[in-house]
Amino acid sequence: MAMDINQNTTIITALYDIGRDKWSNFTMSYDTYLHWMNNTLSIDCNMLIYTEEKYKERILTTRLNVDPDLTKTKFIIQPLEELYAYKLFNGPLEQLMFSDEFKSKASFDVPEMTKPLYNVIMFNKMYFLNDALINNYFPEQQFLIWVDAGGLREDINNYIGCKWPDQSKLLTDKITFFSHHSDISILVEQDHALSQMRFIQGTSFVVPVKLLNTFIKDVEGIILNCISRGFIGSDEKMFDFFYLKNRDICTLIKCDWRTYFNILK
Repeated sequence: MAMDINQNTTIITALYDIGRDKWSNFTMSYDTYLHWMNNTLSIDCNMLIYTEEKYKERILTTRLNVDPDLTKTKFIIQPLEELYAYKLFNGPLEQLMFSDEFKSKASFDVPEMTKPLYNVIMFNKMYFLNDALINNYFPEQQFLIWVDAGGLREDINNYIGCKWPDQSKLLTDKITFFSHHSDISILVEQDHALSQMRFIQGTSFVVPVKLLNTFIKDVEGIILNCISRGFIGSDEKMFDFFYLKNRDICTLIKCDWRTYFNILK
């Protein structure tokens, strides 16, 4: 008999205020994020939610509709400044991204080139997964699945009570990435990091627990190496570099934005 998918998979998501509602461009209100997050919260699965105290009540209200006794839900309330990526990367990112040298290289006025906190949150995805594993919130978990809080944007009825993902579609020996292309090819790392070309989508990915340490060690090293060389890009660019280094433990699923839910349904 197959193991209950609610036991061997853990969905991990997070919502933090990085001031996006006050940006001059790429602005997004947190009411909008919370509205989209209702879709993610409506999935019937083990779920670990990282957030700040000010968002907990609104998130909890939605989650109780699916998990009224909270047997499948854990909340981790942690200030932004206490996140591992903030402690490790925020200082170096500020120094790099606010420098005249970097600004002369960055041709695009996008968050990953101008907002260190945006990258901090994106880079912390792997550390959210690591915390889930270290603290063993759901002891039988075999797969850790990152899902952006605002990643699901169709009608909420598509998600309410859905038992997701389909276990038969998960690979025990591969990290699963969703990609705009069926393969990845990069000629110059700095050019790719500073471009708007991306392959892997950071919105969602699946990591078997046995591969998490390799994933974190290598991605962290890639980020620090990029910073030391005077450039940086989004988490997706870092995942692109990781894939090229670790093809043997990765698989790519070619798809459009935000289609991962139906693919693993």
